[in-house]
Amino acid sequence: MGNILNIIDSRNHHKKTDGLIPLQQGPFFSQEFDNSFEYKFHNLKYISKTNNYFYIVEIAHNFGIIDAMSDILQMDKLIKLINNDKCKVILAYESEGDLNMSEFNNWYSKVCKPVDSQVKFSNFYIFHSDLNCKKNNKTKINFYPSPYFLESTSYDLNHIIKYQDGHLVTEMDYDFQHKTIQDIDIDKKTKHFLSFMRGMHNHRIALASYFEHNDLWYDNIISFLKIQWDYTGVIPEMLPEKYWESANKLGDREAVEIDTQNLKNKGGFSTMFTSNWEFYKETFLSVVSETIYDNDKLYFTEKICKPLMCLHPFILVTSPHSLKRLQKFGFKTFHPFIDESYDSEENGIKRMQMIFDELDKFRARPIQELKDWWKEILPILEHNQKVFLKLGKNKSKRIKYMEKLND
Repeated sequence: MGNILNIIDSRNHHKKTDGLIPLQQGPFFSQEFDNSFEYKFHNLKYISKTNNYFYIVEIAHNFGIIDAMSDILQMDKLIKLINNDKCKVILAYESEGDLNMSEFNNWYSKVCKPVDSQVKFSNFYIFHSDLNCKKNNKTKINFYPSPYFLESTSYDLNHIIKYQDGHLVTEMDYDFQHKTIQDIDIDKKTKHFLSFMRGMHNHRIALASYFEHNDLWYDNIISFLKIQWDYTGVIPEMLPEKYWESANKLGDREAVEIDTQNLKNKGGFSTMFTSNWEFYKETFLSVVSETIYDNDKLYFTEKICKPLMCLHPFILVTSPHSLKRLQKFGFKTFHPFIDESYDSEENGIKRMQMIFDELDKFRARPIQELKDWWKEILPILEHNQKVFLKLGKNKSKRIKYMEKLND
């Protein structure tokens, strides 16, 4: 079939749409996909016997997967195509990594397994950004663990470098500028930490409690936007007791802004390339709070892309074994100057305390020692940026996987 995708138009087929994204408006149809495939859309009522098809539904929230599946199981003509190997179903949920695989497996056992002799579930594919989803899948449905954010952000950055001279206008009071190792001036660095916190997940409240406990808000570059703040005094489950009092003080603290003061919608702006080089130039370490802090899930977003493309070392507040997974992509991390044994700790409280201990030790080091360390890690930072850019220069795993399905 080559690079033509024959797609059955799924619009108007689904009763519940609050968990879905209108077709071609979500992350699945990325710029790289648009440049790699030609799309031909077809009405389910008028299907050629000579073609093989895809039925693609883009998912906005995790419950949309089950909603879409439930609708598809009622579509007799589509099921006939699926059972005859004339159609593959793709549920694309790459914008998040929060699908509870245990609950999904249970739902499949109750709803799908009783009819698996009537439906060829091996022709169903779920693209999901939890890199552990395939490992935790207990169903006949195929899961593709998608490194969407790493690959698509790299692809877009390569496009910005090639066609826009490394420059991108943003909604902020600054524009994004691609920088190289030659742009680093270590003598300009005066602040320990750079950290962005917008949505208030529990592990970010825990990290904010550390910043509050040590009064680090204004001596570093830290955003704390308190978007969807609904803290009711319940202590985050991963927060060590030493910081509970500080957690309770966060409700009275005003949002801390570093670059969003002039934005009307502080929760809706694109964060992909909102990276002010001045922030990276002034600071020694990115404290990256990823979206998930969960033992079962592993999920990378634009949050880790920022220090990789902006030549910055980092400590990662997220699921265990995330640093190891980054290393499998080819990236280098910063042990032993930063003790990265926290990455192997699966107890959430212990892992958070180990991260706090490393931040304490980092703050206690003399500024000159940090500058000397930076001189040593410049090759690592340049390596990481090159590896990151390479992800977008080469054909991505997503494209290769889709070509295989289309073969």
